[in-house]
Amino acid sequence: MAFFPLANTFKAIGHCTLHNYPPNNWEPIEECPRFVWAMYSDGNKWKTKNLGLLEVGESKKYNYGDIYQEEDKERNPLVLLQFRATPLAEKLDILPKQEFIYNKVPEWRATVGFSLNQAETSYQGEINPFPAKASLLTFHPFIQYNKIENYFLFFNAENSPRFRSEYIEIYEANTKRFIDKVKVTNNCCNMIPLDKYDFSPDELPVFLCRSMAGIPFGFGISKNGEMLSLEHTHPPASFVVHGQRFKVQGEIKRQWLTLLKD
Repeated sequence: MAFFPLANTFKAIGHCTLHNYPPNNWEPIEECPRFVWAMYSDGNKWKTKNLGLLEVGESKKYNYGDIYQEEDKERNPLVLLQFRATPLAEKLDILPKQEFIYNKVPEWRATVGFSLNQAETSYQGEINPFPAKASLLTFHPFIQYNKIENYFLFFNAENSPRFRSEYIEIYEANTKRFIDKVKVTNNCCNMIPLDKYDFSPDELPVFLCRSMAGIPFGFGISKNGEMLSLEHTHPPASFVVHGQRFKVQGEIKRQWLTLLKD
């Protein structure tokens, strides 16, 4: 674990709750107060902000608008929160390495989510910087019906603060039919509306990005704004129980990259 993501969309406001206590009691991890630092890219540098000290056993909720207050009508830069013992410079050329040892089973995670009116939704997560040369393949069975707006969210973080854009290709899994391609940006929370594609309950959308990796989600908003849902889609390795899971993931990706051509 290196960072906790704090995302935002143009539809719902993002928040992230950090917890300064370990998720299990069998891995010997030093308990100590930790400073919370926020980082986000301006396209040239990582800008940093000290959010204060989190005491042992304390939890605190951080809202996106309290940290990122710049106006950007094209993108929602991802804010990355990190526990630190030492301060950071005001601007960085690369993301800093972690300074603490963390639990692994389960991972030390934050509560990451969104709110709209009186509704909230969240998941337990963390994020590590993705390699610049990587890919995404995910299947998306989370389309909802009956007065629900459906979106595909794509979180990406890379060590470099430089913005770059790539395309996510959208297909239908059974027929391999190409549907669309949508531009996404690194170090951001990207939001793709799905309802315009009119997926039927019998169709399975596939999202493929050949030159950028990230964390994919299904995000639902009721049309009256009273309910939210957030579902994490799973990487191909999650379908493998035994053996070399990531070798199998690479082979699954290779096959689908060959099958799907726009």
